[in-house]
Amino acid sequence: MRRIATISPVFGCSVEDLRALAREAEDAGFEAIYSPEVQPWSAIANAQVFAEATSNIKVGTWIANIYMRHPVVAAGGALTVQEVSGGRMVLGLGVSHKPINDKFGVNMGNLIEEMRKYVTTIRSFIDGSSELLRLKRDLPPVPIYIAGLTQKTCELAGEVSDGIMAYIATPSYVKKMVEAVKTGAEKAGRFANEIDITNGLPTFISEDTESAYDAAKKGLGMYATFPFYQRMIKNVGYPEIIEKIKDGVNPAEALTNEFLDEVALIGPPSRCREKLDAFIDAGLRLPIIVPNPVGKQSNVEVMKNVTGTFKE
Repeated sequence: MRRIATISPVFGCSVEDLRALAREAEDAGFEAIYSPEVQPWSAIANAQVFAEATSNIKVGTWIANIYMRHPVVAAGGALTVQEVSGGRMVLGLGVSHKPINDKFGVNMGNLIEEMRKYVTTIRSFIDGSSELLRLKRDLPPVPIYIAGLTQKTCELAGEVSDGIMAYIATPSYVKKMVEAVKTGAEKAGRFANEIDITNGLPTFISEDTESAYDAAKKGLGMYATFPFYQRMIKNVGYPEIIEKIKDGVNPAEALTNEFLDEVALIGPPSRCREKLDAFIDAGLRLPIIVPNPVGKQSNVEVMKNVTGTFKE
């Protein structure tokens, strides 16, 4: 089976649903299930719920906000999940968004350097090399991935992390990510094939393609209001969308079907599988399916739709 991962709902769900989603993904043979993080939900805590409900599937975060935890606290949480899961934890780290961090009084500083420092520090706490700790937990290393929407972040991933976690990338942008990761890896004397290339793929599965597009516009419109994603949308070739939004157009109305087809999987299962192939051909190693409802569907129903579509 090809590598494929998925996530739980972006805005959180019940612990009962988290368990059911993890079991569904595991039964389908998916490689991993990750948890997003929007306060007051904790991605690391959710990963532990996944771990306790499953036996084989990797579990982790997509992504944990580095500004909300001291590195030693994040390391401790990740190691606990690593122990509970028997070595299946993947720690995805990101900087979140300025509008969100501003609400909590967070000064983000230089994003690249803050992330570099955080990854280096947390790795030292996990592997026991930090002089600040007297004890080392005897557990396998926890892979550390970083979220990134720019080529500079991809270079950083090549330098210091085990993988990149992007979102709303097009196949052509994935190719640029691959090259940027390679550049960073070579700079650090590493092999590029050691760094995983992942990308979140918003997925709206329905035989009613028109309804699927409508759901995609509503579901992704919010992202187009965040500065980082606005930059990403420009970087993948659609600056006119952001210009319309800044001129006051409703984000859901500004998103075009052409753009959505470039960054998302939309429509009947066969069409979604075909679109997925284009990302893999571009160099995407681990597609992360981001399930979204089309119409009124429960979290578990949406996941069953995803596993039914991509299970091999």
